[in-house]
Amino acid sequence: MLRTYSEIFNAVRNNTRKHTVSIAMAEDRSALEAAKVLIENDIAGILLSGDPDKIRTYAKEVGYPVKDEEIIEAANEEEAAWRAVEQVRLGKAEILMKGHTSTPILMKAVLDKENGLRTGGILSHVAVAEIPTYPKLLLVTDGGINIAPDLDTKKAIISNALQVTEKLEITEPKIAILCPIEKVNPKIPETVDAAALQEMATRGEFGSAIVEGPIATDVALSAQAAQRKALSSRIAGDTDVILVPGLTCGNSLLKFLMFLANAKVGGVVIGARVPIVLLSRSDEPAEKLNSMLLAILVSAE
Repeated sequence: MLRTYSEIFNAVRNNTRKHTVSIAMAEDRSALEAAKVLIENDIAGILLSGDPDKIRTYAKEVGYPVKDEEIIEAANEEEAAWRAVEQVRLGKAEILMKGHTSTPILMKAVLDKENGLRTGGILSHVAVAEIPTYPKLLLVTDGGINIAPDLDTKKAIISNALQVTEKLEITEPKIAILCPIEKVNPKIPETVDAAALQEMATRGEFGSAIVEGPIATDVALSAQAAQRKALSSRIAGDTDVILVPGLTCGNSLLKFLMFLANAKVGGVVIGARVPIVLLSRSDEPAEKLNSMLLAILVSAE
């Protein structure tokens, strides 16, 4: 089991096949700083779509040794997104990354029925947090794509997350279906969905994964909390994945971990033809590097 981003870094550095990351609108200092680490460690190739002059200027500022053949010229934000997606469709890149473009513009190119990267499945965001006070990596999903997922979408989100746990070498993923209480209450719809998802897991629909819900945050993260509540749990204090009820909850949980718990965080979108790194343009180079490492790990054969 991989427990830290340092271990993920070492794992992808030892890949026999070097993947390529296609960055949409790459005139982005933090993205280029992250890409520079990959290049320096011979982890991945990079393709940069956008304004060539701006890309070269920012690359020089961060010490990135950009090559002319890495730059894919694009006249504007929309074209940069399309050209970045095109590199994936042409087989020149195995990972797509958001640079200084907006998420709606990039996702419009990704989801285009004719020239995008759709597979027919649900796309969802899987965040991976390394928290100083937690003994292993904690996955949070979905805090980036699906606003208020229904039961079928939640099932797909779990399946997407299991693609990441497999690459993290978690053999028996423990998944908490997050709710405010541990009992089903029809007035709290997420508790009804949680019970249904747990039942699916008992039927083997999620393979070796152990799914529990409804389950509150304290029980998911603390065996002592489960004991105090007199609850029997197979995952309390040992949770690998938290499935949140909606985007607001997931996004907030991640920000709390980052700003209050000093967590190292990265994330990747699963469900398209290739992994997608979809971060805020304000995110630090460390988050972008962590996310690129995750995407490379997930795409590794």
